[in-house]
This record gives sequence, C-alpha cells and structure tokens, in this order.
Amino acid sequence: MLKSIFSSLVLVSSVAFAFDAPEPLKGQIRFAIIGDLTGGERDGVFKVASKGIEQMQPDFIMSIGDLIEGGTEDEAQMNSEWATFQNNLGNKGIPFYPAVGNHDISNAKMRTWYEKTIGPRYYHFVYQNSLFIVMDSEDFTDAFFTDLKVKRNQAIEVYKKDPAQFENTEYAKLSQRYYGEISDNQRDYVIDAIQENPNVRWTFIFMHKPVWQNEQEKNFKAIETELMGRNYTVFNGHVHSYQYTQRLGQDYIQLATSGGKIFEDQLVNMDHIMWVGLSGDKPTYLNIKLDGMRDKKGEIPASGQSLCFDNADCK
Repeated sequence: MLKSIFSSLVLVSSVAFAFDAPEPLKGQIRFAIIGDLTGGERDGVFKVASKGIEQMQPDFIMSIGDLIEGGTEDEAQMNSEWATFQNNLGNKGIPFYPAVGNHDISNAKMRTWYEKTIGPRYYHFVYQNSLFIVMDSEDFTDAFFTDLKVKRNQAIEVYKKDPAQFENTEYAKLSQRYYGEISDNQRDYVIDAIQENPNVRWTFIFMHKPVWQNEQEKNFKAIETELMGRNYTVFNGHVHSYQYTQRLGQDYIQLATSGGKIFEDQLVNMDHIMWVGLSGDKPTYLNIKLDGMRDKKGEIPASGQSLCFDNADCK
C-alpha cells in the first residue's frame, strides 16, 4: 500500500507545471455603496464602514443619500455637519459620489446650499462602458418646501400632545414623505442621459426615496419605459431596512443602514455596505455586514468591537 502511494507521488512530481500570471480583466468595475447615516446617527459605526471600504480599495464609492442630519436653515450648521461627514468618510483619495436624501435637503435653503457647496442634485457619468445615474428624490418646488415646513411644525405640535394622533396629520399622510418626487426637468435630464448612451453594458441608478414604489407617480415610470430593453439596477435607501425586489425583470435593491437609526418595526435590520462588481456583462452584489469586517489583526476596523450593530436597541 505504501509503495503504491509513493509511486504515485513520484509520478506527479515528474510533471512540469507552469503557472502564468493572470490576465488583467478588461472593463472590470468594483464599487461600494453606503446606506443611510441619519435619523440619529450612531457614533463610530460609519467609521467602521469607511475604514473597511478603504481596505477593500474600490474604484469609487456611491451613496443613496442622508449623509448629514440636516433639518436646519443655518448654513454654518450645514457646513459643520458636512465637514463631520467628510472626516468620517476619510476615503484616502477614493472618489465619492453623493446622492440627495431628505436629510441632506430638508428645505429650499438647504437645496441652495447643497448646489453651491456639494454639487448638482442629479447627474450622471459613464465608467468602463457603464452608465451611472444619480437622482434627487427631493425634487420639490420652493412652494412645496414652504408648505411642508408648516405641515411638519403642525404635526410636531400634535405629536407633543398625543403621539397616537401623529398619523392623522396632513404631514404624516403626504406621499412625498415616503416616496419623494422628481420634476419634469429631472425626468427629461435622465431620459436624455439614457438616450445619449444606448450601447452601455449596464445602467446603475441611485436615489434616496423609493420613487418607483408610488403607483401614482408618472415621471419615474417614464424613465422605466425608456429603460426597457436594456439591463439596469436601481438602488435606494430611506426606509433603513433592506429589501430586494425584482421589477420589470430587473433588480431593485433597497439598502438598510451604515450607521443610521435602526427602527424596531423593520423587517431586515443590518448595518452594512454593498459591494458591486462587474467584469463581464452582468454585475454581482454582496452585502457586507459591518460587524463581519475584520482587519489584519482579526478586529473590527476603527475600534468597532466596542459598538452595537443591527439591533433597534443600538443607540
């Protein structure tokens, strides 16, 4: 028996193997997406995500919005909150592409500040023959923002007296609170971007609120009609709960949180990032939970071992 084994080993060792270096993958894309940070951001959690992403070295980082707490008309506070976000992001030169959330633009003054300080509310770019479209789901008129402020203040007073009555207020019943809104101008801009790039291998769309879930909405449905016949993926956030939906034969993915408030009534709570790869004709997706990240020492990055993840009890 022993003789037989050793004979086979000699035979194998006599074969000359050659291992060549791998061929570089043409057109490869690797990017990370961060989830909601607001509603009561938990100190230190997003730093774990940022440090983990830095170690993974994606081509760039995408967002689905709600990067600062917002809800203010004080420009100094806006600047301070954005500086804090940038410090926590600490991306070491990795390009970052923000999306607008309802916390990032809570009123008309914040919208003016955002466009002046951060960048356009909606935009697109092409990378490795793939189209990236970033949308603004808070695309309201100034008049609506003014009315929204009045209704919100009224709802707050109702809540102070009787929290159970909050859901009966006009503010609570606004569809825009849940689904957002996009203007005709934004619709036309996105459709033009799609038409100008007819031969890309994939289209990725990023928005904060799930505009597509509003059955009464027409502008995003016009965009979906324009997308017919091509491959695309839609990403959104806002709900702080993960959800995967297949719609019109395509992937619609709702991210949870990367450090934002976790609500007790949500179905899938997790602090995570999403990793997206594309090296051929179809992307791959992987959700990476923040407490599952480990550095070379086997520890959660950014001293994350002392933090609370994924649970509504986390403060």
